[in-house]
Amino acid sequence: MIDYKDYEREVYNWLSNKNKQDSNFTFSLRQKASKGSELDYFIGTEKSKYFAVTFWSIPVTFPGSSGDFIGLVFKLSKDYVRYGYDFKFTQTNNPGDRQNKSVLNVLKALVEPIRENIGVIRESDALNKMFTIRTKPKKVNYTNLDDMLVDVEDDLLKIIPIVNGQIEGEKRVNPEFEAHRISKEVFADMRAKLLARFEKFGEQSDLNKESVGVSNTRKTINRSLKPINQILYGPPGTGKTYATKEMSVAIIDKDFITGIDKTLSNKDKRKLISDRYTELCNSEQIVFTTFHQSISYEDFVEGIKPVPPVSEESSINYKIEDGIFKNICKKASEIKSSSNFDDAYSKFVNDVVEAGTIELKSLVQKKPFNVRINSNETAVAIPKTEIATEMGITKEMMREYIVNGIIKDWKTYTTAIGEYIKETYKVSVENTDSKAKNYVLIIDEINRGNVSAIFGELITLIEPDKRIGQVEQLLVKLPYSKIDFGVPANLYIIGTMNTADRSVEALDTALRRRFEFKEMMPDYTVIENEFVKDVSMSEVLETINQRIELLIDRDHTIGHSYFVGVDNEEKLANAFNNKIVPLLQEYFYGDYGKIGLVLGKGFVKRKKNENIKFSSFKYEEKNDFITPTFSLKLIDESNSVDAVKQLLETKEK
Repeated sequence: MIDYKDYEREVYNWLSNKNKQDSNFTFSLRQKASKGSELDYFIGTEKSKYFAVTFWSIPVTFPGSSGDFIGLVFKLSKDYVRYGYDFKFTQTNNPGDRQNKSVLNVLKALVEPIRENIGVIRESDALNKMFTIRTKPKKVNYTNLDDMLVDVEDDLLKIIPIVNGQIEGEKRVNPEFEAHRISKEVFADMRAKLLARFEKFGEQSDLNKESVGVSNTRKTINRSLKPINQILYGPPGTGKTYATKEMSVAIIDKDFITGIDKTLSNKDKRKLISDRYTELCNSEQIVFTTFHQSISYEDFVEGIKPVPPVSEESSINYKIEDGIFKNICKKASEIKSSSNFDDAYSKFVNDVVEAGTIELKSLVQKKPFNVRINSNETAVAIPKTEIATEMGITKEMMREYIVNGIIKDWKTYTTAIGEYIKETYKVSVENTDSKAKNYVLIIDEINRGNVSAIFGELITLIEPDKRIGQVEQLLVKLPYSKIDFGVPANLYIIGTMNTADRSVEALDTALRRRFEFKEMMPDYTVIENEFVKDVSMSEVLETINQRIELLIDRDHTIGHSYFVGVDNEEKLANAFNNKIVPLLQEYFYGDYGKIGLVLGKGFVKRKKNENIKFSSFKYEEKNDFITPTFSLKLIDESNSVDAVKQLLETKEK
């Protein structure tokens, strides 16, 4: 959730950063302010939940005109949780002078190039008083401002040269036509006026002073636009799992994402991002897990787990073992690390295995004991006593002692073996500041687990303001280890959820309140270049989804990934036989008639059954059971294209 003025400020800062990178990038600002809008950056009102900015100076004059022919409009939902945008072009259809006629000429000339390059969601009728076009945004709404600004920038890069070109063309017809990008001088003057206004009224908002460059000794609040807990939800095959890879890499290494060559193909970009994702997983900055019906609090946070016996004579022991979530929280909070512990421990294991056993002495009493390595690569301490109870010290227990000085168990033997490894294999321990790095936990299929039971009391601790170091930080005492535990502020949680399994509304209320939700629906532009002969895969998928949405709902539509890379008849047949048809069978519970309504007669055949006769057994209205039945046709590379062409037909034959 973001308030109106924060929204304005974030957009202003984004635009200002673009101006810093390129001084020719200028934009409009509010120069005058009525009561209540003294600290507004742009034209617009909180009541209307929108504000607008322009990049050109194009005077227009007609009754009701705001003076702006072109506006980039930023919108905010009534509940303050969704963002939107579009570009609005408007001019009177009855211009009174040559300047206004030229503006109308430019607007009409812009329609087709904008429709072709960006898309038009609204175009007014030529008979209307006003001629207006509004561009089609890439998404209807957004829950993440960063994501929206990326799309806005992409549209800007297309719109600015298109508009500039049409303006220059009109100037060749009307040399007196006044239209140009806002000049650097005018932009500097607007910023100066904005600054003066903020200095006059800004006592109520130190943040506003900071954002326009006013010197301020108070601490700057750095609010991240990326939600720290979010869930990507949508139908199957919409790219949710891959999106978590890209988002995770962007959270940890934003420079890597921004540095990717924009001329690369999508396939090459995906490979680069996937490779970087793998590197971050290997360094344990990203942890991936999947929820399912059997996962529990003991798997996720901590629990008592059995320890294999260290010898045939020993009995099974039990220990408190950290779960996935607790481990990454500890990793994100580390202040020390060792770059060569793993190598050193491996050498230690190999040396002891080769020798069979080695003899060490306790550090204080200098009592000798033997050490061997069991099948789990655990160091087994064997005292030289009559009872000689064997004690296992695991690799992680060794790491805790050598790196962090923490003794989990068997102090006498842990310290002796730990010091031996440190000295013999020269383990280096460095101070590290994990808090300066971001960590990401990805939970795939988050709705398949019982989230309340899995998170337990930690569901409260994941809230941004309850995390370690925040104003309202909370610590809880864990039930097994009895230690105080908190969630670090640099740990991001990204979940994915298939809406065909369970709707968002059915999720636990506690979960929904603590996560931001980002919808991922089928994106037909991803496969707009996928054709099999003359059949567009984008058109096929959109047609299928329109029918599914009518028969079931939009949560059960099919994602674009089912058609990615489908470029020949064999791949087309495989996509339907192995992916789409089985999914529809599940959706419609084997009702092949409804599958026929979606896929058409190329995939489903109808049998009338009118010649079937029942036995002479008396049963009232038994002939009512003689109805058509449906079955699937065999689809292969020889008939897949014809079947899909029939899918696109709508006229009954």
